[in-house]
Amino acid sequence: NLKCTSLFILSRAFTVSDLRKKLRAKKFPDNAVDSVIADFKSRGLLNDGYYAESFSRSRWLSSTWGPKRIKQALRQKGVQDAEVDQATRRVFQDGHSNQTMYGISEDSMDHLFEQAAKQWQRGQSLPLENRRARVVRWLQYRGFNWAVTNAIVRKLEAQKPP
Repeated sequence: NLKCTSLFILSRAFTVSDLRKKLRAKKFPDNAVDSVIADFKSRGLLNDGYYAESFSRSRWLSSTWGPKRIKQALRQKGVQDAEVDQATRRVFQDGHSNQTMYGISEDSMDHLFEQAAKQWQRGQSLPLENRRARVVRWLQYRGFNWAVTNAIVRKLEAQKPP
């Protein structure tokens, strides 16, 4: 039974695209897959917007991924651009007006600074240029733009000198 199989599969969150791929891989007919997806969406069991926000928040808090990296991962999962943008905006701007000029909230910048400070401390035996380059790579790999990266590095150098 397709609905039973689908409910079993939904023991974790999926995007519409991921669920469609999974069900098609199990050789269910396209019209049945579309029907189940429509049913699940109508009952709130499948919601790409909620998935995108939950995924964004999880990656931000546990892995300190930046907006670019999160957006890329969500797009690969088949989430529409509008939902991706809305989710990352909610996570990085925290729904507050205390947004910095870097496109993320002060709270998010503070959280990022705390995580970057750990990286900065781990490289304390390195020369300053290597230490700086290490933190820049760490931030850019996570998807932060140069403005955020530069602000964090400058703050690290000012508050946690070598």
